[in-house]
Amino acid sequence: MTQQQPMTLTDWRGNPYTIGTTIFYPRGSSGSIEIQEGVVLDIWEAVYDVVNFTGWVRFDPDNPAHQAAEEKNRATRVKVQPIGRSSRPTNYRVKRDEHGEVIRDDSGRPEWEQYDVEHKPVTLLIVENVTVADAGGTRA
Repeated sequence: MTQQQPMTLTDWRGNPYTIGTTIFYPRGSSGSIEIQEGVVLDIWEAVYDVVNFTGWVRFDPDNPAHQAAEEKNRATRVKVQPIGRSSRPTNYRVKRDEHGEVIRDDSGRPEWEQYDVEHKPVTLLIVENVTVADAGGTRA
């Protein structure tokens, strides 16, 4: 396989980003859309493998089937490591007592507690909605 240089893409405002760049990206959760902050781990071209029917695979420039792939069977993918900050905190949960019952305040509302959560890397299938976090000294 031929070694390739890391790819650079541009966000919707025209700011470049590559591996190591902090970005904001939309993500779905419970029927709503949120904004998540993360660091780009990898950017690559993907091809839908119509020969072996294995789904989307990393583009191999030495593979004739990949080179011949139609435009509809090509896409760019971005792997991101979420760094915990988002428009809706994801590390809170309803407090429960030793019997699993929800603990409520004096007004009857559930109490919330913060907990540590491991954020696993995600692969963005739509890369056009990315925003570079700190481009030109401004924060998105």
